[in-house]
Amino acid sequence: MSTLEEMKRDGRSTAELIAASLAQIDDEDGKSATCNPLAVLEARGTREVVDAAIALSGARDPKSRRLGVTILGQLGSPARTFPEECCDALLEIIHREQDRDVLIATVFAFGHLGNRRCEGALIGLRNHSDDDVRHGVAFSLCGATSDAAVGALLELMDDPYERARDWAATSIGQTVSIDGPEIRDALLRRVNDADVFVRAEALHGLARRRDDRVVPYLVAEISAAGEHEGLFVDAAKSYLGFSVDPDMDSEALARLLQLPNRQS
Repeated sequence: MSTLEEMKRDGRSTAELIAASLAQIDDEDGKSATCNPLAVLEARGTREVVDAAIALSGARDPKSRRLGVTILGQLGSPARTFPEECCDALLEIIHREQDRDVLIATVFAFGHLGNRRCEGALIGLRNHSDDDVRHGVAFSLCGATSDAAVGALLELMDDPYERARDWAATSIGQTVSIDGPEIRDALLRRVNDADVFVRAEALHGLARRRDDRVVPYLVAEISAAGEHEGLFVDAAKSYLGFSVDPDMDSEALARLLQLPNRQS
C-alpha cells in the first residue's frame, strides 16, 4: 500500500490514472495494489481531478460513471477538496441514475463524503428493492441526528438484509446523543438477531446508554465464548464504565456484570 506522500508524488497524468482505474475497477485485488490509481486520484484532489470526475459521472458507459461517483465521494486526502461541489454533483446523479451498480456507488459515495445535504436523497431510498442500496443508505446515514434520518435508521434496523441492519444498529448504537424509550426499544429488539454483528452493535448501543436490560444478554454472549466474543467483551466494558482496559478474563467479566452496583 502506497503512503500518502508516495501517491502525491505519482507522476502519471490524470488521464493515465483514469484509464488505469477503469481497467481495474472490478478487480478487488488490484484496488489494494501499490500505486492504486484510484487512490492516487483521490489523494491528488485537484481542480483537474474533480472536473474529470464530474465528466466521468455523466458518461454513457456505466463503468465510467461508477468511477466518477467513487472519486467524487473521496476526493482529497487527508482533507476533502471541493466537498460542496462534489455533493452537488452526486445529488444531481442520484436522481437520474438507472444503473444498479452506479446507484449503489453513488449512495456509498455520500457516506464517504459526509455531507448532510444528502440526507433527503438517502432517506428517499430507505425502502429501495435492492438490498445493497438499503445497505448503502444505512452506511451513509451513520452519525446522522436529524429526526428524519433517525426515523429512517430505526426502520432499517428491522430491514431483512443483515448488512443494512448492522449499519443502522451501528449508527443508532454509537450516537449516544440520540436516546429515549423508542431508541432503546429498537436496540433491544435486535439483541437476539440472527446476525452476530447486529447483536453486538445493539448490545453495545444499550451498554453505552447504561441500560440494565443489557446485562443478561451480555453475560450469555460472553459465557458462550463464541468466535466473536471480543465484540461482546467490549460492550460489557462500555456498560461497566471502564476508562482503561482492565486485565480481566471473560469469566471474571461475566461475574462482575452480575454484581449489584456493578457500574463504575
